[in-house]
Amino acid sequence: MLAMRDVDAIPAPMRLAITPPPRLAGVVRYFHVELDSPGAVLVPASPCPMVTFFVRGGSRFVEADGRERLYGEPFVTGPLTQHFPAVWEAGTTFISAVIEPGQFGRLFDIPLGELCDAVVPLADAAPEWRGTAALEHQLRASADTAAWVALMCDWLLQRLAARADRLARGPAPFMLPPALLALPTDEIAGRFGISVRQLERRVMASYGQSIRDGRRMMRYTRALSRMVAAPLRHGGLTRLAVDCGYHDQAHMVRDFVLFTGLAPKALMAAAGDANGALRLLRYDAASRAIVTREDD
Repeated sequence: MLAMRDVDAIPAPMRLAITPPPRLAGVVRYFHVELDSPGAVLVPASPCPMVTFFVRGGSRFVEADGRERLYGEPFVTGPLTQHFPAVWEAGTTFISAVIEPGQFGRLFDIPLGELCDAVVPLADAAPEWRGTAALEHQLRASADTAAWVALMCDWLLQRLAARADRLARGPAPFMLPPALLALPTDEIAGRFGISVRQLERRVMASYGQSIRDGRRMMRYTRALSRMVAAPLRHGGLTRLAVDCGYHDQAHMVRDFVLFTGLAPKALMAAAGDANGALRLLRYDAASRAIVTREDD
């Protein structure tokens, strides 16, 4: 299997993962910066919503109605519960704020379940957001990745501040600690003093998927992170499957085919192509440590 640590020196196109400042920690997981990355791409499933601004280029993909659409304007996505194919235009460069699971409600009024597996223009998802056009202009006028992150941080902090009073007067976004997912659903509901039905509604609104799907996604993301973080030894897939909560290796393979389109070994082999459709799994050492961080 390809040793992902052997690809630290990434020729263009390249990507960066950048940690947010302390004031955004817990809301933004990291910022993803994609630099001059054209061509077909396969975006793996992810529990994290994202807010994306293009600096150059755009993304073409087929919508639910079968029509192909080119996105070059800012957009927001909910969790992706399956792999998502797209084609990026020549020179495509963008920055995405990858939102922590459960924190979407700190920024948006839309129940996250409505955005599951969807790409929605930011102008439609949050028409009340101010400064979007100005931010887009500033991003396109700069060639400095640090400046892009700083601009996005300022914009997101303004959004959080604008919503702070409203959130203070209403219920906070529902948060479910990852460790509780190991418990039976009725026991989780009991800990919050609500019914199972209420629990499922709140989880769907905050996380965009059911508790059952959340458990499945957590196993997959944990396994994928460990595979990207370090090369597996011979026979390591079986141990990885058990450590990540799967019944066996076959169970893990089924999930990987659904979430990424490929079985684990084939996935890592395909990720070895710097210009291939699975290049999103290639990072330098510093970015890889940020992306593969596991929650407690």
